Parts: sequence; C-alpha cells; structure tokens
Amino acid sequence: MEEAYAGEESDPRPGHGRGPEHGHGNRRECEREHGRGGRRLVPVAFVLLLVASALFTFLRSPYFHVEHIDVLGLRSLATEEVVVACGLAADENIFDVDLERIAARVKGIPKVDKVLVSRRLPSTIVIQVEERAPVAVVPYAGYFVEVDSAGLAIGLEETYRARELPLLTGLALRSVRVGYPVDAPEVVPALAIATTLPGRITRQVSEINFDASHGFSLHMQSGTQAILGSGTASDLESRARVLEALLARLEQEGKHATYIDVRFEKRPVVKTPR
Repeated sequence: MEEAYAGEESDPRPGHGRGPEHGHGNRRECEREHGRGGRRLVPVAFVLLLVASALFTFLRSPYFHVEHIDVLGLRSLATEEVVVACGLAADENIFDVDLERIAARVKGIPKVDKVLVSRRLPSTIVIQVEERAPVAVVPYAGYFVEVDSAGLAIGLEETYRARELPLLTGLALRSVRVGYPVDAPEVVPALAIATTLPGRITRQVSEINFDASHGFSLHMQSGTQAILGSGTASDLESRARVLEALLARLEQEGKHATYIDVRFEKRPVVKTPR
C-alpha cells in the first residue's frame, strides 16, 4: 500500500537541517556583528567628546569676555553712572553675567523707571533704560529736588536749572530723600495740577504755591496769578482744565490777564489791565 506525505521535506545539505548545528551558527554570526557594531561606536563617542570639549573651551575663552557695555535711552543720566551701577567684573564671561541682577542694580538709580538688559554676542552687554520724567521741583534745605508725577524724589541740584519745571512752594515738608516719595500732605494735589495742565502752559508756570488761606495758586512767567484753591486732586484737576480753557480764550482774543480765580468753576473771575 502506497502512502503520501505532504509535510516538509528535509534538506540533506550541511547547516540547513533543524539540528543543533544550525543554532550555534546563528549565534556566532550575531556575536560577530555585535562586535563590529561596538567597535564602530567607540570612535563616534570619542569624536563627540572631543567636539564637546572644544566647544566648552571656546565658550570659556577670552573671545566671550565682556568688553563693551552699551547704554541706550539716557536723557539726563550719565553713561558712567549706569555702568558703575552694573557692578560687572573685568573680563567676566558674557554667559556668566546675571542679567536680572544687573537690571535690579540699575533700577536702584532713582531716575531710572524701567530697565531691559540683554547680551549681544560675542562681548557686549546692552542696557536699555527708560528714565523717570520730572514734573516739578521742590526747594528743600538749600537744594532743589526734582519730583516725578508719582511724587518720587528723583534728583538733587544745587541750583534751579530746570526752569521749564514749576517750583512747588509752601508745602509742609516732613521728609525729602532722593529715591523716596516726598513726605508732605500737599504733594499729591500739587502734582495733580502740574500734570493736568498741558506742557505749553506748565512751561509758563514758574511756581505752584500752597497757602492755608487760599489754597493753591499759580504764578506764571507772564505775571498772571491764578487761584485754584483747596480740595481733592480731582477738584484741582477740574479747575486746572477750566484755567486752561480761559488762558486759551484770552490768547485767541489777544488779551492778558493779571488775575484769574477758578475756585468757583462756573463763575471764574478774570482781571485784565485797564
């Protein structure tokens, strides 16, 4: 009786059977391939290490030492004052510079409002400064103190040089220190007047005086005296706008007033020379 077998035919050639010799051959081949791959990785890792070392050495070289400090945006401050405030060490590596610390130091200058510090490779630190703007001057202890719109004392002068800024007089000053708010109860309303009036009028005001009897008054370079009286900052701002309108009308009419009283906004008093 004949029988048919449909299974897999065996291959009589050496190494192609299913015996143990076949498994050993595959393992030896894999080991050889693994050995060659490992030998290839060694030089690649060595090259990467050399590149990293060379890059680190380059970045720490004198090529990246800080050699220049560019200060931008100054109006009244001296560049040297800002540079000294930075506190940068000589030959400091530009990547070691603490930008936030420099910004904090420069911000400590009373006249500085905002600071932005950045790097410009390979060797320059850039400091962009926005200064505080003085709006009035307070005479104090023989000096003249510049004050910004927030009432902060930002500068000290021996002479009254900023003649385009009005003097604030008659204030009950308790303390005046540069870098700190001026301590006087009348400062806020006085500054409200100085900042409400447009620049073209403020430049004509030589003095903003406070007197307990009639409150605030303006003395203008033209000889005009304007009475605004007492009240809140909002009250004085409103009266300052009335004064602005009256001065504009007088200018259009070609008239000059010697006395203006806007304490009663709806019934202002204007006196002109006869």
